Amino acid sequence: MPTVSRRPARVFALQLLYAMEITGEAPGYCLPGILESNPINKNMQEFGMRLVDGVLERRDEFRNIFLEIIPDWSPERLSTIDKIILQTAMTEMLITDTPIKVILSEAVQIANKYSNEDSPSFVNGVLQGFAKLKGMLK
Repeated sequence: MPTVSRRPARVFALQLLYAMEITGEAPGYCLPGILESNPINKNMQEFGMRLVDGVLERRDEFRNIFLEIIPDWSPERLSTIDKIILQTAMTEMLITDTPIKVILSEAVQIANKYSNEDSPSFVNGVLQGFAKLKGMLK
């Protein structure tokens, strides 16, 4: 059976979290606009919402992890897009059985498309540090 890419769900989560960050509104307020501009099937939406909920539950934890992994880099200096890409990938590592290498690859590719030219390598480095910290990578 061929595997189905979860990238639409990851991008959906990125878009929803970004809209929430920019507007200061709750998911329910931002969701209709995101779905209108980028409709996805029910399974992808459900997976994306799991990621969104996971990020929202772990924001403080992730802030502390950023301070540990990148001590010379203030979390306030992270671009909003990079922060959300990192938080979403870290959540996926914690709540799913998706292989770590797949999550890393997807996050790097999403950063390549939606952020600046330095972001893919930065995202990869931070996520590898997170995976090592959590004992997911040797």
